[in-house]
Amino acid sequence: MAGTEIKKGLLVVSGGILQTFALKRARELGIETYLVDGSEHCAARNLADHFYLISTRDADGIATLAKDLASQGKIQGVYTQGADVEHIVALAAHAAGLPGIDPESAFNCNNKVRTRRLLTEHGVSKVPFVVVESLADADTLVARVGYPCYVKPIDNSASRGMTRLTSSAGLSKAIEDALNACFIEKAVLIEKEITGIEYSVDTILYNGVLYPAGISDRVFQTKEAYAVQSGSRTPSLLPAATQDEMYRKMRDAAKAVGISDGAFKGDLIVRDDTGEVEIIEITARTSGGHDSQLRKPLSFGIDLMKATMDIALGQPLDPLDLIPRWVKWSSTFAIFPEPGIVKKISGLDEALAIPGVADITLLVKEGDMVKPYIHSATRTNFITCVTDTYEQLLALENKIRDTLHIETIPA
Repeated sequence: MAGTEIKKGLLVVSGGILQTFALKRARELGIETYLVDGSEHCAARNLADHFYLISTRDADGIATLAKDLASQGKIQGVYTQGADVEHIVALAAHAAGLPGIDPESAFNCNNKVRTRRLLTEHGVSKVPFVVVESLADADTLVARVGYPCYVKPIDNSASRGMTRLTSSAGLSKAIEDALNACFIEKAVLIEKEITGIEYSVDTILYNGVLYPAGISDRVFQTKEAYAVQSGSRTPSLLPAATQDEMYRKMRDAAKAVGISDGAFKGDLIVRDDTGEVEIIEITARTSGGHDSQLRKPLSFGIDLMKATMDIALGQPLDPLDLIPRWVKWSSTFAIFPEPGIVKKISGLDEALAIPGVADITLLVKEGDMVKPYIHSATRTNFITCVTDTYEQLLALENKIRDTLHIETIPA
């Protein structure tokens, strides 16, 4: 019929829990979704209009699918959020002639060595680092950085394969763990430890202009060997001037790696020794951990998913999607049962009924194994809540901890 608007379609890469929020929002916006994931049992499958069983690491397979769907007029964009597949998305969009960031720019974000080199070359970062490709030269190279330091795989996230070292003891195992956690290139990034409080910074870029999309204060378990995030709160308690500096740092980082459109997220730190803002990592996607999916919308009334979907579809960004409409306090945190086999989960219904609880996502059930907490992806739950004041938020978090329990027995 003349004048009827053609329904837009998105190829969505990765069907994990965080993608469920994107698929629900796409449905609300009238966007048809074509989901790709390597598991036929992925969390988001039943929310997609169409599903394709392809590994999210299969760049060629996804690119071929994107070209096929685009040639039929079924999709106008390729999309992900909260998942470290930005380079796969970029390659697929490029292959299909659809809007998207340059694949080289995406690799600049996905590969931590490329990121660190570009940030250093452009004067955005001062973090000492070396690259290790084998155990043979590890001792010599790490001496250039010194201890304490972090040993990281060059293309993984959520602290997978990452180890904190205070001496050469454990260096060989740390490098082996990091190499095993690499996906594309087998190499290890070793960075000098920068101490301070860490923050998650969401931004959206459109035609080279950076739009702030919220800063969250990250909370970690005590860092000994591993970095495990235990929670995150929004908005940040940082002074406005420091938050402005973080956004300036993100703008400079985007230019350094070549990102001009789409989501651009950073993990930043305020150094204890100098008070300067430093970049830990950046990526061309929205933040994970229910931060951009739930909390920043709850805290500010902004719509990061619509904004990023519009850009992926080649539609103009509506700046109103990113202008805060209110300020509320929200957090996502986890409870940490002892590693072992889950014997009993109690208090879930009672916790969900507490005013201010927005979402509780449990990743385990009775009989499942709770593994040792060696990276952030080993968390077993995500609890999101929202209140009018910071004091109310802290009280609500404690009330939930007193209500929800995951009991385990030794394996």
